[in-house]
Amino acid sequence: MPGVGGQHKAINVSENPYEEVKPHVSEFTAQEIATLSSRLEKQLGPEYISTRPGASGQRVPYLAADKCINLANEVFGFNGWSSAIQQIQIDFVDENQSTGRISLGLSVIVRVSLRDGTYHEDIGYGQIENCKGKAAAFEKAKKEGTTDGLKRALRNFGNILGNCVYDKDYISKVTKIKVAPVRTGIHCSNSRTDLVKSRWDPDNLHRHPDFAPIKKETAAAQIHDLAQIKTERVLEPDPIGPKVQGRYSMIDDD
Repeated sequence: MPGVGGQHKAINVSENPYEEVKPHVSEFTAQEIATLSSRLEKQLGPEYISTRPGASGQRVPYLAADKCINLANEVFGFNGWSSAIQQIQIDFVDENQSTGRISLGLSVIVRVSLRDGTYHEDIGYGQIENCKGKAAAFEKAKKEGTTDGLKRALRNFGNILGNCVYDKDYISKVTKIKVAPVRTGIHCSNSRTDLVKSRWDPDNLHRHPDFAPIKKETAAAQIHDLAQIKTERVLEPDPIGPKVQGRYSMIDDD
């Protein structure tokens, strides 16, 4: 059956209804490819690297998922890449007969595609031990596996998206760099002047109009307008008498 308005279009007899429709792709220009390659080759600064406890009391470096996604948006653009789950495979599900708690593990294959059709796939893993219910166990394991697969797929594009974290020589050097605290102020360089904002900036929050705080300049303007309106009302002529001074009429007794 034709779609909305499809009856007005000419029928192409050469179209195969069983043929998979290929997604629209937008090719990168040579300049865009060169720019992307230059960005992807850069290694990350120490402020991007997080650590977690590992074996034998060592710290294991990693790139957090939120930073990885923000970097992908920065490199490719918010509409320049996408991710999709290709496959989920349940490896094991064990239920403790005495407690009813669930332990499970599953693997997730995630594909990350760019707007020109280029893509990378990788596998992520999610697991949970002694969970109270099956729904909560699957929710946690699937989310963990999907996030792991997304990060592993993105790292295939280059250093800036996490591949540099697997370079032991780089890690040994970058972890020695001290990260300066984020300051709010003006940073001057040879070529430009930047406003350095702290990570927490209440003025940069997206607020609902009903809950947005009134800025000082706006509040001062509103007070000024209200005072102006009151002054105009006080100086209005009184229609009762011929002589008016302020709001009160001065009527002769003659």
